[in-house]
Amino acid sequence: MKKIFIRSPYFIEVNEVDQTSAKIEIFLWNKGTTEPTIPNYTLTKNIASPLQTLIAWNVANYAKEFIKPISPTVVSVPTEEAVKTWCYMKVRRYSNDVELDEETFICLNGYTQYSGGYNQYNDNVVVPLVNNAITFQKTNSVVPYVNVFYEAGQYDITGITGFTTLNVPFDSVYKIPLISEFIYDEYYEYYSKEICEPKYTPITCTFINRFGGWQYLTFFKANSSSIDVTSKDFSMLPASIDYNVLQGQKRVFNGQGKQKIKCNTGWVDENYFELIQDLLLSETVLLDNKPVIVKSQSSDYKTNIKDKNINYEIEFEYNYGLINDVI
Repeated sequence: MKKIFIRSPYFIEVNEVDQTSAKIEIFLWNKGTTEPTIPNYTLTKNIASPLQTLIAWNVANYAKEFIKPISPTVVSVPTEEAVKTWCYMKVRRYSNDVELDEETFICLNGYTQYSGGYNQYNDNVVVPLVNNAITFQKTNSVVPYVNVFYEAGQYDITGITGFTTLNVPFDSVYKIPLISEFIYDEYYEYYSKEICEPKYTPITCTFINRFGGWQYLTFFKANSSSIDVTSKDFSMLPASIDYNVLQGQKRVFNGQGKQKIKCNTGWVDENYFELIQDLLLSETVLLDNKPVIVKSQSSDYKTNIKDKNINYEIEFEYNYGLINDVI
């Protein structure tokens, strides 16, 4: 089954001889729910001209409302991920109201790169939702995991004590904890190493990466926090001619504050730029399980030859006000 990444376009085309119009029906559902019998969306178009009969729709955006990652939960053995991190999409094609075919896709909350070209997808039975060429740095208090999509089947796993086989009864995304320095699942290998940080308190950043899986990135070194406050003011009329001098002439209202923090990774490998790139482009980011917005808008691609020791400093803003004004 094709796995598509919904932050990039994926087109469904209809181009039949003598067609004057075409239609597609889109069915969306999450694992554990019943496949709908009535389409969530029905899209219809007429041909542009008798010489231009190709009709195409970008269907990727329609899956976004069924995918809503909130936060990761650390596990000690391979465990199924929350079902809202991905969804099914079935597309049924029609030409002149005559049904042609249908196809079902796995929709993942990632994106593809421009260099890969048009309508990229992955149809492997196992799809790691992580760059498995990177050795992930971790602490002894938080054991990260990687997300892997498995089609139904049985898979061998090495590197997790007392766990050698993963039985997957239905297609699903799983959490594979990086318990040891080397995890192998018969298709891919994952590496991690534990870092001792005696001086600073590490900050764990989790975010949805380019593949649509949860990614762990630890900031080991110094961090600095600050707040930004905004408000408006207006001049008041005195209560009487003989005014109270302690009241002042202005009143402040709509005051709100936002907290910011700058974090440093510490010395990392050259290929960590892949993680930094994914972090800057991510739509869902948490710091120590608190929602944040990445305020850094750029980052240099640092190399060992040029920069010697590589450290990345990233600025975040906590994604909520210091004053609770939710209504």
